[in-house]
Amino acid sequence: MFLYELATILVCVATGIVTYLAFRDPGLRDRLMFRPEAILAHKQWHRLLTSALVHLDLQHVCLNLVSLYLFGSILESNWGAPLFLATYLGSILGGSLLSLFIHRHHDYAALGASGGVCGVIFATIFLVPGTSVGLFFLPLYVPGPVFALGYLAWTYFALRRGIGNIGHDAHFGGAIAGLLIALAIEPRYCLASPFVYGATFLFAALALFVLARNPLGLHGTLFAFGSNEPKSNLRYQRYDENRERRQREADIDRILDKVSARGLDSLTPHERATLEAASAKPRRG
Repeated sequence: MFLYELATILVCVATGIVTYLAFRDPGLRDRLMFRPEAILAHKQWHRLLTSALVHLDLQHVCLNLVSLYLFGSILESNWGAPLFLATYLGSILGGSLLSLFIHRHHDYAALGASGGVCGVIFATIFLVPGTSVGLFFLPLYVPGPVFALGYLAWTYFALRRGIGNIGHDAHFGGAIAGLLIALAIEPRYCLASPFVYGATFLFAALALFVLARNPLGLHGTLFAFGSNEPKSNLRYQRYDENRERRQREADIDRILDKVSARGLDSLTPHERATLEAASAKPRRG
């Protein structure tokens, strides 16, 4: 039985191992996580995929890996490991590219496998007829195509309204990638529910059109084209503050080393201002 789920299991194990290592080494997490500036300015394209290997905390990784195993094992056992892997990687990439487009001018960070998981769920729904989706903590199962339409609508609403500290854009992009992969692989299964699939596809197309016209208009009205200033990403605010504090401390250490080696006269005006500002701050005893 496990042979038919081997790729799914290996992906889950690999993700769990890298996430654990990143918990112990924040520098590893920083090198793998999604950051538009690092991708676009420094050409670190690997972040489009490696961001799925790291997670924020134990709850985050457990939720993603449980969902990935439940749906990935169904998809793999019915369609094989190559399709599962192509769907998972394609959905991660789809979610990252949409997030990159939306946040290309933002100081933004994200991590987690949710985009890939959403794509696997959507592909499974339409490639394995009869798939239903259970809601966590509730004895309630929703027909797969109905869940797909409802989830896509909710994710777009949450993206536009900025609900929670969640990367809804990656979820949305990953789900659409899974939707397109399913249609490319077996259109007959997708069109078995023509109304629901058509409604899901048209809604996704409309939402992408709005996002393309106004990617910066987040957290405003659902279909407005006016620009709004996006809210800060609170999930990573503390992480970024700590990173900036460490950078400031490294700058101070470098300046003090320069003073020790070459004297105060060797400092530039900017270095003097940085040193004076640091000296003026009260220290906690």
